Amino acid sequence: MELTVVVIFLLAIGAVILRVTDETVAAILGVVLMVLLTEYTPGKAFSFIDWNVMSILLGMWIITGYLIEGRIPELIINALSKRVKTYKSFILSMAIISGFLSMFVDNVLVILLLGSIVLSIAKRAGADPFKSVMLIGVSANFMGTALLMGDLPPQLLHSIAGAEFLDFIYFYGKPSSFPLLTLTFIITTYIIYKLYFKDEHDKPIDSGDLVKKAEPNIVTLISVIGFIATVTAMAFRPLIGLPLGFITMAGASFTSITVELIRRRKKELPSFEKILGHVEWRALLFYASLFSLVGGLEDAGILEEIASKITGVLQAGIATSYTVFYWVAGLLSTFIEHDALLLTFLYIARDASIMAGVDAWHVYWALVWSATLGSNATVAAAPALYVALTLVESEAKVKIKPKDILRFTIPYALISLAIHYIITLPFWGVMI
Repeated sequence: MELTVVVIFLLAIGAVILRVTDETVAAILGVVLMVLLTEYTPGKAFSFIDWNVMSILLGMWIITGYLIEGRIPELIINALSKRVKTYKSFILSMAIISGFLSMFVDNVLVILLLGSIVLSIAKRAGADPFKSVMLIGVSANFMGTALLMGDLPPQLLHSIAGAEFLDFIYFYGKPSSFPLLTLTFIITTYIIYKLYFKDEHDKPIDSGDLVKKAEPNIVTLISVIGFIATVTAMAFRPLIGLPLGFITMAGASFTSITVELIRRRKKELPSFEKILGHVEWRALLFYASLFSLVGGLEDAGILEEIASKITGVLQAGIATSYTVFYWVAGLLSTFIEHDALLLTFLYIARDASIMAGVDAWHVYWALVWSATLGSNATVAAAPALYVALTLVESEAKVKIKPKDILRFTIPYALISLAIHYIITLPFWGVMI
């Protein structure tokens, strides 16, 4: 029975990696097969889904929808247009903006919001549209782990290990995700910029080319208030004592109800139905299915068995265990969908730390960081890169060769992994 569970899990993840079919369909099918062919019941599959994480994702997507309808992206680009005069400064600025925006907004949405603008400017400047949009893609994927709300990996860390919002800034008396990833991101972006964009023609661009002028409106104000209130409540969650999922859904509800009440008099405001169109429902189904798939391994005792075999790595010392977990997860995530990989590894690390009787926080951080950074190597590992590639091929009417993709993404992933390892080892590869 254990073998059947493992085979189904590997087949489902393999289908996701190779994109044999839609990744959500592959994950759901894997859960269905586990239920039909093993002792894994529908009730167990349902119970392994972390509904708190699902609520965080849904709530933040709803709030993001209102930020989009409040024209926040256009206002950001308008502010940028007053300072950016050439293509090179534009693409560098957009990479930085994409990275920091993804700390609060799902990275796929960041690409959809900014990718078309970048593509248009690149074509007008006679630059390579693929490199331009892909830089936005890897940047958005990079910084989603810097804070608790941007992407699934930090939310998994909250779910499995109990990391809180402020822990991503300073933890155990040390800098953690936000400061360390930010430093890595800036250094990596500078190196990639010098390697791939130094020979681009630095054509002047007109600020009017960037985006149509946007003015803030009542939705802008309400969405910003709702967003700030939600982030503040998330930061003080340990004092409030409410689940993060409840906090984000409360913020989304406040924003939605406020806009709906005003909409009774101002019909031009976006409806709630329109806002729901910004929610990535497929992604929610995919993540729920991942929880159920990994739950099948947990229920069959497979993760516990693996954990028992690696306790020696945790007992070998902080530097050794940090290094081993960092590079194993980082290199595997270059071709395996990183959310599935990370969820599995976090469960294993948790069980192994309990058996070994050691603190595993250095391993948790190693896994979250390396899985995220390594996923920038291929479109199979990071959905954000797949969206960026699809955007380029559909709008630029070109077909990008796999070798051209890898020539950009693999160096980016390996450089960022190496830099982050060097930066973080003195902090997290020593005694906690």
